[in-house]
Amino acid sequence: MAGNVPTTDRLPLLGSALEVRRDPFRFMEEAPKTHGPVFRVSIPGLSFVCYADADLVERALVDRSDRYRKDPRERDVLGELLGDGLLTSHGDTWERGREHVQPAFYPGRLEAYAQVMLERSRRLVEGWTDGERIDVHEAATRLTLSIVAKTMFGVDDVEETGVIAGAATAIARRFEPSSVPMELPLWVPTPANRRYRRAIGELDDVVGAILRRRRSGDASDGDRPDLCSALLSAGEAGSITDREVRDHLVTMLLAGHETTAIALTYTLGLLATHPDELDRVVAEVREPAELTPGTALPHTDRAISEALRLYPPAYMLHRRTVEPDTVAGYEVPADTRVVLPQWSIHRSDRYYDDPLAFRPERFEPERREDRPAFAYFPFGGGERQCIGRRFALLELRLAVATILRSVRLEATPETELTPTPALTCRPDGPVWLRVGR
Repeated sequence: MAGNVPTTDRLPLLGSALEVRRDPFRFMEEAPKTHGPVFRVSIPGLSFVCYADADLVERALVDRSDRYRKDPRERDVLGELLGDGLLTSHGDTWERGREHVQPAFYPGRLEAYAQVMLERSRRLVEGWTDGERIDVHEAATRLTLSIVAKTMFGVDDVEETGVIAGAATAIARRFEPSSVPMELPLWVPTPANRRYRRAIGELDDVVGAILRRRRSGDASDGDRPDLCSALLSAGEAGSITDREVRDHLVTMLLAGHETTAIALTYTLGLLATHPDELDRVVAEVREPAELTPGTALPHTDRAISEALRLYPPAYMLHRRTVEPDTVAGYEVPADTRVVLPQWSIHRSDRYYDDPLAFRPERFEPERREDRPAFAYFPFGGGERQCIGRRFALLELRLAVATILRSVRLEATPETELTPTPALTCRPDGPVWLRVGR
């Protein structure tokens, strides 16, 4: 007979709130060592069961995915921001949205996007001078916003780039741990909630301005259709509503730049703080006469994969059981919130030797074969795997290669790679690197 799931809770009413608030990432790393791969976590207003095991993640996302669904709480929490975009929608709405968004990521489109990625990355580096100190996270954000503006929205740039970056920061901070050991609803007028609502309004203004430009024809993109064009056409045909057009575009604007900027930041930061690995990548990217989407860059690809292992931008997935399931000998009832934590699994010594070390060689093909499939899942998995996965990986390898073909980025005494556990694990401050030419 299945037993009850063990709990991490230590205090009445507060549960594990104090430990989670004190250091959420460390909590996620340590809890499986103490409680095993399946455990319950409670904080005021929220309780969930964590599957810190690669095989159990595969069970929830693939093998028994019929027993799990996207957690409706994501729609409750992010609905005002993302509405019925692909990250938050369900059922027929999600199916319809994916049908309209998917063509933007077909292989033929990616080939065309690559030229934009290369050109924008070269433009970024041209402005850097020898010896200059740069905040690589800020630079990466500007770069990825520029790329998503051109490839997904069909405009040469988003004039309101600063507004979008600021709004993304305000949105992320709304979900950072606070001094109050419980979740506060959005209607509570905290400073973070007020900034969050203001940021949503600013994003709506930006997307509305882009849509007006596109509808007027002022920002046409020649013969190459983009996501914005496809969604506008679907809206005009009555296949999706104007609100759904807005929701998909806001989702793509945020998800299409934020997570890639974070991954690019950590990749460059880790290489800068590991000079031997940096030397390997620099030698590799400077060898070919020119870069193309098909250029073989095995050292670069492995460095990116290892950065995504250590600092997965989306560091946990959320599901909810639709019927009971027995996992690792425990009964998980129906309607239970389930967390699938990339952070815990990616940093587990069950799957990786010296798991906190930066070792790109872990991703050599023969070594990957020895690990369970879901010991590494920075883009999720199963039916709802990130639709932009190939786009993001192509953007990352071309951006890293283009930047390091021109400059060598070195660590400074101020260089820190310290993540903040908000919607993403974005750095909690500037990531300063020095430019060398």
